[in-house]
Amino acid sequence: MVNRVILVGRLTRDPEIVTSPKGLTIAKLRLATNSYSKDDDGNRQEDVQYHSLVAFDRLAAICQEFLTRGKLIYAEGRLRSHEWDGKDGLRRYTTEVVMDQMKMLSPKAESAGETVPPAAEPVAEPVGA
Repeated sequence: MVNRVILVGRLTRDPEIVTSPKGLTIAKLRLATNSYSKDDDGNRQEDVQYHSLVAFDRLAAICQEFLTRGKLIYAEGRLRSHEWDGKDGLRRYTTEVVMDQMKMLSPKAESAGETVPPAAEPVAEPVGA
């Protein structure tokens, strides 16, 4: 069986860094990806998807140091689902990508903190476009 996910997109917020009770560094990220299609009238339609990602230990520290909202990244990992009872008593579910690889794809000027014109929305262009 295979449980593998590859995403290329932009971060919708700065990484949230937490430390577990056992001292493990955890980075929580939100990533936006998009795809394009044409409707019946030939108009271009955009579909934006949002993904929850999590990184641990050294990769979490790298995320904390180098990643900020709007950065374009390549993320690879596996899917993990959780379920819990919410404060309202309802059963809640979530699925996240546990990253084991991450590559920063933003231009060097953007990575160096220089001014780069902001994108209209924090979404990635489709791969190969």
